[in-house]
Amino acid sequence: MIPGQSISSADDVGQSVTVPMDENLRSGLALLWRAYMYAQDARVDLWDFALEIDNLYETGLTISDLRWLVAKGLVEHGRETSVYGDSHRSFHPSEGFNFDNATCLVLTPRGATLANRVSNESAVSLQSFLFIGTTSIEGSETAAPQSDRLPATESHVAPAALKPHWNPKRRELCLAGTIVKRFRVPAPNQEIILCVFQEEGWPEHIDDPLPVSEGVDSQTRLHDAINRLNGHQTNPMLRFHGNGNGTGVCWELRNSEWPQKARAGTKPDFKVRT
Repeated sequence: MIPGQSISSADDVGQSVTVPMDENLRSGLALLWRAYMYAQDARVDLWDFALEIDNLYETGLTISDLRWLVAKGLVEHGRETSVYGDSHRSFHPSEGFNFDNATCLVLTPRGATLANRVSNESAVSLQSFLFIGTTSIEGSETAAPQSDRLPATESHVAPAALKPHWNPKRRELCLAGTIVKRFRVPAPNQEIILCVFQEEGWPEHIDDPLPVSEGVDSQTRLHDAINRLNGHQTNPMLRFHGNGNGTGVCWELRNSEWPQKARAGTKPDFKVRT
């Protein structure tokens, strides 16, 4: 699909939806569709996978985009009221076109049908990024690939849609709305690194942000923090590494090697843990 092209879909009532499709809107729908798929596959309430509004802004969606999605009945939104430690997330239902920092959004069945079509027609292919079990999605005729199969295509999700997000209040590192790592105990060095990445918009590299401490070898401390960032990831989607001289930190997607492995006929190492 050519950026800027429009796409139409029809819902169960026969009304048409015309989307002024661009890369940002495509990426936002891709994140929402992924969350919808996860909820279906895990057989949990869809709102447990609701996306924070900040995650959607990071794909380039504007406030007008979100209001348009609401007006078209493609998404629902609510204000999150759950606190850290709750077994499930809770929300205060919202209506209209006003949002705040606690707003979270989910696709409606109508929106899921459209998002599925967009993901199938777009180069931003969700199925080429994650390996999850076969999933039955309401309004969809396409199932996700089996976890032991290679991607059907060599394309992968556009980098703009895959910048990580660090939430210091929840102490959660996420990618595309999926938790990569959750900190249950204090980890000051790791959290400082993540805070700096978040503040700077997740560039490929940052200088060592850890404060100088007398009697502590800064390179050894940074190396240890990087190793710990890579460890105990709930979903191992990110890899952190040094810059080669012990003075900085870099990050990358763990799926960067998938196209090469697919061409070679070998199985990628990464699978989402269930």
